[in-house]
Amino acid sequence: MGQFSGKVAVVTGAASGIGRAAAIRFAQEGARVFCADLNLAGAQAVAADIGGDAAALHLDVADYASNQAMAAQVMEQAGRLDIAFLNAGLYGAADGLETVDEALFDKLIAVNLKGAYNGIKAVQPVIAEGGAVIVTASAAGVIGHPANPAYSAAKHGVVGLVKSCVDAFAARGARINALCPGGVETPLIGAPDVAIVASADLPRVPLRGMGRAQHVAEVALWLASPASGFITGQAQVLDAALLSTFAPVMLPVGP
Repeated sequence: MGQFSGKVAVVTGAASGIGRAAAIRFAQEGARVFCADLNLAGAQAVAADIGGDAAALHLDVADYASNQAMAAQVMEQAGRLDIAFLNAGLYGAADGLETVDEALFDKLIAVNLKGAYNGIKAVQPVIAEGGAVIVTASAAGVIGHPANPAYSAAKHGVVGLVKSCVDAFAARGARINALCPGGVETPLIGAPDVAIVASADLPRVPLRGMGRAQHVAEVALWLASPASGFITGQAQVLDAALLSTFAPVMLPVGP
């Protein structure tokens, strides 16, 4: 019996990366998992790997009606929704302000910020009492990111959105938090998906190093669990101290 036995979870962006890892781990902990993604075939493959009553849903996070349909399908098929991990996102090809044109800016805002809003808005009316929503932001949501200012702006917006929705979820007896990962080795940056391991076997990430998708997934599971019942409206940074100190190459500050 896992810690989420009898619970129902939906994970967006579940076809790969952090979403895939979280979907597998929620299922391993006993949850009935719905894998939602724009890449339906990828989501179906993850659901098939999970087996049991796991299911795949097509989702375009940038479209509100698609998010509503996702929530409706979960309620129709499972009758409840306890956990929503709104993780789908897009980085885009950018290398500095001069490479971010209006079309890319609009797309990154539509997927990363409007997509988070659409998901939050869709699941709030149906989230169960005692439920939890976790939204993937980024370390770039709490500090600037010169290589991709549009992505950073969107993720800053996600953090503000989550903080602003605390009361709406508290009215249903539920919590909402943001995750702000630093560098993570996922297909988003060209790294392959890797096998899920026992959580105790996850390697420690070196100082300012790159984490695995499962490192983030484990924190999402914790934020969804009763163990984090004192935490809501927060932006949880997990970045191997990337943002905690001045970079080593910087000169000392002060007199």
